[in-house]
Order: sequence, then C-alpha cells, then structure tokens
Amino acid sequence: MGQPTRFRVVSDRSALIIEARSSVGPISFGTTAVEGCVEAELDVTTGELTGSPSAHLSVRLDTLRSGNRVYDAELLHRVDARRHPATSVVLRDAVRLGRSDRYDVSGELTFHGITRSITGTVALSTPGGGTLLVSGEHVFDMRDYDIAAPSVLMLRIYPDVRVQLQLEVEPDPAPSECTDHDRAGG
Repeated sequence: MGQPTRFRVVSDRSALIIEARSSVGPISFGTTAVEGCVEAELDVTTGELTGSPSAHLSVRLDTLRSGNRVYDAELLHRVDARRHPATSVVLRDAVRLGRSDRYDVSGELTFHGITRSITGTVALSTPGGGTLLVSGEHVFDMRDYDIAAPSVLMLRIYPDVRVQLQLEVEPDPAPSECTDHDRAGG
C-alpha cells in the first residue's frame, strides 16, 4: 500500500442540491459552499481506490438557496441555521462494487446537532490530472434529525428529501491530514 494522497474540495466546481416534495410541486435548494478534504490511495492506472479512504466535508447551511426568499427563510428557520450553521459528513469506509466505478460508502452525517450513521453508493471517476469526481444521492427523512416538516400558508413540505452531492477534488499540497478543523470548514 502506498501513501494516501490528500485532496481538497474545489468548492466552485462542487455542489449540494436538496430536492423536497411539496403540496405545490418540487422545491430545490442548492449551494456550492461545500468544503473539506479527502485522503485516499489511488491506483493511477486503473483509477481505483486501493486503500480505505477518509473524508471530512462541511456545508454552510446559510448558503442554501431556492430562488424564493420565503422558502429560503423558512428553510433557515426550520434547520435553525443560527444555532447549527453547518452540516458535516465524515466518510469512514468505501468498498468498490465489483469492477464498476461505484462504491458503497459509510460514515456519519451531523445535521441540526444530531449525528447519525449513513450508508450509500457513490460513483467515482478520474478525468485526469489527479482530479477525482464523486457523485451520489441519498433520501433522508427530516424527522430523523428532529426537524418538523414545514407548512407555510397553503404549502406543505413532505419529510423525505433527496440530497445530491457532486464533488470535484484535486490534490492538495498541504502536508497535514484531514482533521476536524477541515471538517468544520475552517
């Protein structure tokens, strides 16, 4: 096994999109304020992860926007963005699925002051230059994080939300490891 490479998230080429269903149709919130780092051993000839990667990601919640100020204000109120300004993900394990570009991943999500174990599947591609592209999605129930499904006037938002994450990471010359400091976005 080789030495892990540290990668940093390229925020302006990464995104988090939250899709909620409501009584008036879908509502999407998005941000490019995704920060963090990934440590992984990568076989440059196959593009395959060869070790057990780790990652610390953070998203500032006050940057989520839908394009509707009423929806945005209600979202920030519901997630209590003043008290819990960021959400974070810590990747603990990734296992390649056969010979595909997909990996089963597991880790912890901290949202609204609550940390829960999560699992899912992501796709990984290596377009060159040491850059990694990671994409995945997961459906969450807001109630698992003590958030009541909002109702505004005649609008009712259902508790299951689809979260899509698109990351571009590039080699980071910094010699330090991924730390809690990185996870906090700082």
